[in-house]
Amino acid sequence: MTMKDFDSIKGLINKDALQKSIDANTDGYGGACVNIAINVMKHLDEFEGDFNIGYNPDMTTPHGIICKCDDQGGITGFMAGAARNIVAQYHVLGWKFYLADVLNQYNIERAEDIEKSIKNVVDAKLVDYKKAKSYTDDLIKRYKATTDVDC
Repeated sequence: MTMKDFDSIKGLINKDALQKSIDANTDGYGGACVNIAINVMKHLDEFEGDFNIGYNPDMTTPHGIICKCDDQGGITGFMAGAARNIVAQYHVLGWKFYLADVLNQYNIERAEDIEKSIKNVVDAKLVDYKKAKSYTDDLIKRYKATTDVDC
């Protein structure tokens, strides 16, 4: 599988590690995940505004961005999660993208789920706890302000 060029990604934070991911995923399945992640990272270089929680495929949700950046002919949810994880590790906005994707209407009321998501980005050394917690609180507040949670 031919991999996309990633030298033009402005927000790339670990070029060598991304190259290792590319080298480890030369098959059609893994390669598709990496190629979509590269498309997403290029998109994020131009992204303005805030990410939002949810599955509505608009261009502020990670779900919508991944769907839009899928030029591989359709991917599974697992593949989308793999692409999200690649973006989280290798793009300057990746930790925000990750949190907006893993938080959803089903887990934003469970403190242990929120803390687990924050712990994932902190343990990966993508961001410090205080910044991740503040960002997560803002994500949830924004989601609740635009969603009828009583339905």
